[in-house]
This record gives sequence, structure tokens and C-alpha cells, in this order.
Amino acid sequence: MHLLFATSIVPDGALASGYEIANAAIIAALRRAGARVTVIGFTWPGKSASDPQNTVVLGSVDVRTESASSLQKLGWVAKAMLSGLTFASVKLRVVTDSEVRAAVERAGPFDGYVLNSVQFASAFEKPFGDRPSIFVAHNVEHSSAKENAAAAGSLFQRLLFRREARLLKTMEERLCRRARFVFTLAEEDRSSLGVASDDRSAVLPLVTCAEAPVQEKPRRIDCDAALIGTWTWQPNRIGLDWFLEKVVPHLKADFRVRIAGGVPSGVASTHPGVEFVGRVPDAQAFVRSAAVIPLIST
Repeated sequence: MHLLFATSIVPDGALASGYEIANAAIIAALRRAGARVTVIGFTWPGKSASDPQNTVVLGSVDVRTESASSLQKLGWVAKAMLSGLTFASVKLRVVTDSEVRAAVERAGPFDGYVLNSVQFASAFEKPFGDRPSIFVAHNVEHSSAKENAAAAGSLFQRLLFRREARLLKTMEERLCRRARFVFTLAEEDRSSLGVASDDRSAVLPLVTCAEAPVQEKPRRIDCDAALIGTWTWQPNRIGLDWFLEKVVPHLKADFRVRIAGGVPSGVASTHPGVEFVGRVPDAQAFVRSAAVIPLIST
């Protein structure tokens, strides 16, 4: 069986976010199950696909809102309003449907598609409607958008997130209805997406190795608490803001908190023990160096 794994960003080996870690694990699992998997999508600027022989690169895009100029953000908003697409999906519309379809035909034939998350599937819905599909729902995106709207600091952001939530709900319903099967990454998401029956969906246990890693050296505690994540993703940012505003002020001055990962502008703390360390070379070593890991999703 030959499957086309359609995703926003193709694997480049960096595994810089939870999304990329999940993608690598899912692709590896499909291949272990005996499927031939070809990946199609975009690369980050300056990056290349880690498996070029089995990857169709549509181009290079930077979809990060926090690093975009004000003019670029306004352009995305305008394009989203005119096209009826979500803000997230319109960022990927740097190629046309016909260009995507031609790329698929050159790489085929395929038995079916794996539509990986709603953003890419929504941006290029027509080219991937001619074969059976599996939908991988990383999150219930319309629920996240509703929560983002409730936490938004400006009326414009609130209205934008509410629009995203409406469009995402419709799109997720359509993708689930068309899919032969749906995979989620959390049990609760199956019922939230309306596919709770076992013949319609299943939960992917998101493990990144077959066996638990063996630690040969004793754990050395370097800080009291550590957090790691992609804080530029709005749901994560909401949790981080809550932690810094509601929890950190109650901590003693000598309580050491290290926060790893990309942090958007405007995130700061006056607590003397809070340190933002940016990207770390070894995420596993980083979390092992902390006495506790606060779970801050709200």
C-alpha cells in the first residue's frame, strides 16, 4: 500500500516542536505497519527534507506569526477574509491547487491519503478529494480557537479567533465525515470530533521509541522546576501566561524555574528565580535536571 502523507511542514530531522515529534512518530509507525509512505508538504526556509527520496517538497514557507512583519500579517488576514479560509491555512497558499495536483500525480500512484491536521487539508482540500483518506487530528482545533478567543487581549484578536473557530468546526466535521478512519492523539478528542465509535477512530499512543530509555547516570538536579514547549503556539502561551501570572508570584525568591523553548516577545517575569533559556540541545536531559515539571495546560 502506498500512502501520501500530506502535512504542512515535512520532516527535516530537527524535531523542534511537539507537532514535528508527532509527525515523525506517526510516519515511522505507518512504515513499520508495512505501508510505503511518501510525504508531501513544505519545508522551513533554509531547511531540507530529511528523507528526500520519499518526500515531495512544494516549496518553502515560514508560517510563524510572531516572526512575520505587520504588513505580512495584514496580508494574511486580508487573504483569509477574501478566500474564506482560516488564517492558519491561508499562510500555506503559496502554490495553487493545480500545482499541488501535478506534484501528487508525478509522485504517484497512491492508494490513499493521510491528511495530517486540519491546516494543510483545509488549504488544499480539492487536490486530496479523489482518493480514500485517513485524517489525523492533532487537536480539536475549533475548541482551541474558541479558548484563544476567550483569552485574547484585543477585540481584533477575539473576532479573528472566533472566525477561526467557526471555520475550523465546519472543516473538522467535513474531514471526519469524508475520512475512512480518524486518528486522534487524545481519547477525549474522539467524542469532541463526533467519531467516538471504534469503527470510526482510534487514539494513537504517542511514543517516540519502542522501549523506555535507560539512564546510566544518576539524575542531577539543577533547578526546582522546568518547563519546555513551543510557547509561540497560542494554547501553550495561554498556559505559560497563567503560570507566570498566577503561580510564580507565590514562589519563594530562591525557587529556580527554567523555561526552555521559543518564547514570543512580551513574555517576561520579575521573579529572580525565573530564567528563559531558549532552545536546549537535549530536551530529555533538560527535563531530567528539574525536581518537578509543572503541567500548565489550562
